[in-house]
Parts: sequence; structure tokens; C-alpha cells
Amino acid sequence: MRFGYKDSSLRSVVRRWRQNYLFEAKVAVAARKRRFMKNMTVIGITGSSTKSTTTEILRHILSQNHRVVGNDFDNGLNTIVRILKNAPLNSEFAVLEVAAGKTPQIERGARIMRPDVAIVTMIDLEHYSTYRTKEAVAHEKGHLVEALPASGIALLNADDDHAMAMAGRTAARIVTFGLRVNADYRAQDITFDLRNGLRMRVSGHGHDLPIGANLFGRHFYLPVLAAVACALEMGVSPEIVQRAVASYTGIIDRCGVFPVSAGPVFVMDTRKAPFHSIKLPMDALAEIDAPRKTIVIGQIGDYGGTSAKPYTVAAKHAATVADRVFMVGPTSGKARFDEANSRCEFARFGDLRDLAGHLKETALAGEAILLKSASNLHLERAVLALQTDVNCWAETCGRDSNCFSCGLYMLPFHDHPHGERAHKKLAKQLGAKSAVRSALGSRKDICPGNGNGVGK
Repeated sequence: MRFGYKDSSLRSVVRRWRQNYLFEAKVAVAARKRRFMKNMTVIGITGSSTKSTTTEILRHILSQNHRVVGNDFDNGLNTIVRILKNAPLNSEFAVLEVAAGKTPQIERGARIMRPDVAIVTMIDLEHYSTYRTKEAVAHEKGHLVEALPASGIALLNADDDHAMAMAGRTAARIVTFGLRVNADYRAQDITFDLRNGLRMRVSGHGHDLPIGANLFGRHFYLPVLAAVACALEMGVSPEIVQRAVASYTGIIDRCGVFPVSAGPVFVMDTRKAPFHSIKLPMDALAEIDAPRKTIVIGQIGDYGGTSAKPYTVAAKHAATVADRVFMVGPTSGKARFDEANSRCEFARFGDLRDLAGHLKETALAGEAILLKSASNLHLERAVLALQTDVNCWAETCGRDSNCFSCGLYMLPFHDHPHGERAHKKLAKQLGAKSAVRSALGSRKDICPGNGNGVGK
């Protein structure tokens, strides 16, 4: 006990030292470097949804002809500081996703970043325990717009009143994007199907561009539109914008499409599941043709009131789209659903391993299976289980990364090392990346011609 206490006390001291001194020193270095790098344009992107995809697409476009730095999904203050501190001196753009988080941090991050451009994709309820209302979310995210200089640009969603209200918080030039006729950049003629993916026309500021993206669902028009609008405002040629968007392969767990050889086609939307957007991937599934459609619902987040409501709404909406609806995980019993009188097959699985086994036994060739859940349930194991051995079935493992990035799904959870360095070392020794490629194939091999499952 004595040694354990000392160890715990030492760790506490080290943690406080790193936070109070080491991190603050890094903040000072990052802020000074940002002031020094006057030729680097910093683009900050925030919103309740679609900010990661917007960030990825925009960075992909800009990197065609420019030196770009940015963050990958890790959008906290620590990462932003690290990116700025380590940015090469010849960097031309920094494209940074900025999240509100469980504690308010955008205001401080914006002071360090000193953004030249701010993009606000949309405002809705998120991190409910911290913010409670859309107005509170908008107030926090608006700090990014407030930090703009008068020479900067605020790109705001014309269809979102909370985003548009941020125009009053800055002297920067306002550029809008959306579906409304008065938007500076407007998305029109939006279509989606499994063969051609997302198609639309972007018009505004003298441009009229046909855009094609290999993304599953027409709801992806918003991040594509935001990224295209920003790229055009940055002076990127329309031809480069079109080619870059067409070559973008999507985010693996944001409606990534994975056909199983002689088996089903999975649509994996397992990164986030905010209640306000829970129906979007289901509606996309409704637009495709398949011999059978199955929707698997895991854990839903960002809602107020009782937990029964979001799960009931999700289950009932899924039943209008799919032939089979499965609830899985600790929340599988929350939905109020009239199983006896439903036209679809409905089942609840308390354990993910049982669900994976059921899918393996019953899935049809060509069946479309949507997996929708927050990341902590790691529903992607249901995809892996149909193609390789999965031995890690922990209900919660505490890792933010998905099982593809982790790579240790072939080992029982109790055999996983606790330290991040040891974890990565073991994954490398076991050939985890090769195992994932072997199980799922490369994105190009899975879906020739489209890279994200669209157009198979």
C-alpha cells in the first residue's frame, strides 16, 4: 500500500507539472511560432457535425498544390498546440478542426491559432452535460469567428440560424454556403445512389461546378460544399477542386462502405451518433437497392430528457427503411418498439459477439447492413468478424481509435498492454496493419473505381 501510495502521489505531481508548466511552455512556443509564420494561412473549422469530413476534404484539396499541416480527428487544444509548434516553416496552410469538447476551450485555442479563416458547418445539441442548449453550443463555437481579424473570412452555413448569427461577432468578410437561394455558394441538383455516389452542382461567385464525391449519402453535401467554397475562396482552381473531391476516399468509420466477398455490404457509421443526425445514414440506406437491408443501432449520444426517446425514435425510423432492425449493447433494451406488429424483423442483442455471430449466420450476399453507433461500442468488430478471427469482445475498452487503427482485435482484451507505446509496438510485431488489410482489402480493391464502396 505504501509503495502504491507513493507511486500514485508521484504520478499526480508529474501530471500537474506537465499541465501547469510543460504544456504552458508548449502553448507559448506555439503562439510565438504562429505570430512568426505570417505567410501561413490558418483555417479553423468547427460545428456540431461534419467538421471532421470538412477538414479532411479541404486539406485534401489544398494539399494538391500546397504544403498543408493539420490534425486528424484529434481536435483538442493539446493537438492544436502540437500541430502549430511542429509546423514546418514553409507551411502554406494549417487546416485545423476545432471542437468545443467537454470543457470550453475554443476561446483559448482561437487566441493561439489566430485563424485567418473560420468555417462553421452547423450548430446543434452536443456535449449535452456541458452545454445543455444549442445557444450555449453556438456561443462557445462562435469564439472561433470572434478571433478573426478584419481581413479574415468567416464561412457560415446559410441554412443554420445559429451559425449565421455569428456574423455579428466579427468584422471579417462573411461568405455563406448552403441550400438557400441567397447563399454565396449554393448546392443544387443533389443526387445520391450506390453506383455514382454523391453528385451535385456548386454555384456562386462566378463558379458553376459539377462535383462528384465517393461518399455514402446525400447528407454529405454539406461538408463537400463547405470545403469547396473555402478552397475556391483560397484561390484554388475549379479543375483542381473537382479532381481532388473526386479522389477523396472518405473516413473509414463515417459511412465507409465495405463489401464482404460473397457476403453482405457493410455501411459503417460508428464514430459518432448524435441524436440530431441519427436518421441521416438510414435515409441514405433507403435510397439504394439491395436484396435485404439491416440496420444495427448501438449507442446514441447528445440528447436531453429520458434515454428511451432517442432509441425509440431511432428504432421506429429504422423500421421504415430496413427489413431487419437490431439493437445491440447495454442500451439495447431502451427502445419502446412493438415487435409483434412490426413488418420488419426486430431483435435485441445485449452482447456484440452474439450480434456478430447472428450476422455471420444469416447475412445474404449483397445485403446492405448499416452499423450506427457511438465509437465506444466498437461495432466495427462485426465487420471484422465476418472475415477474420476477432477475440477482443470487451464491452468498453476506453480507446478512442477504432479497431482498425488499434489492430489488436485478434487478442483478448486482457492481453492488450496498457501503455500506448507498448500497444503500438505489439500491434507492429503482430503485423496489425497487414492483418487489417488482409481482412478488409485496400479501399481501392474493395470498391474499384470509387474507393469508398460507392460504384461497386
